[in-house]
Amino acid sequence: MAPPAPPPAPPKQRRGKRSAAPPVAPPAGPPPGWQAPTGSAPARRRRRRWPWLLLLTLACCCGCPAYYGFPISAQYPVQAALPAQVDDLKLRQDSRSTEAARQLENEVRSEHLLAEGTFAGVYSTSGGKQVTVFGGTGFRFSPESDAEAEISRLTDRYSLETPQSVDTGVRGRHERCAVGQSDGGDVVVCTSVDYGSIATAVFTRLSVGDSAALLATLRAQIIQPKA
Repeated sequence: MAPPAPPPAPPKQRRGKRSAAPPVAPPAGPPPGWQAPTGSAPARRRRRRWPWLLLLTLACCCGCPAYYGFPISAQYPVQAALPAQVDDLKLRQDSRSTEAARQLENEVRSEHLLAEGTFAGVYSTSGGKQVTVFGGTGFRFSPESDAEAEISRLTDRYSLETPQSVDTGVRGRHERCAVGQSDGGDVVVCTSVDYGSIATAVFTRLSVGDSAALLATLRAQIIQPKA
């Protein structure tokens, strides 16, 4: 018998550039209703923010009330009493000065209905300077508005010019001063208001700056924290 014929040789391929494989389209996405199998990549751990939130909450709840509450607690409640002498100023006790002080107290009472106490007095120096001071004690919701209202109330009486704002250096205390006329002479009217009191004074023969400084000295002696 003849031996089996050998298998046919494969056809020779032409040399040249190989054809690029057709691009594979990206997957269209999971089919509807598909869920990731359990045990897949762990979820990213979220950073804790509660310490910062806690600090911010404490600052808002404790810091803000303390900031606004401190001047109120320091300025109210208070009481007022006129000292017999403040620096070179002496309280006048003659009948005319006493009657003028009584009228001023009644005026303060009628203008400030919520006042818990009132005071008024006339001081003078040996050199002829005179200071008439009056005011009242009691809680005030808006010291700045009350200071502007007091100067506005006295504008016609003393023909006051444009008032000036004075920096008291005390948080919650507002002061206004204005130049005016009284009995044919120049005067300076200043009022100082905080959460617990109002003090107004009429100064003769003093500048605005000296009047504001003297009013601060007077109210420090007249108005004291209530025991």
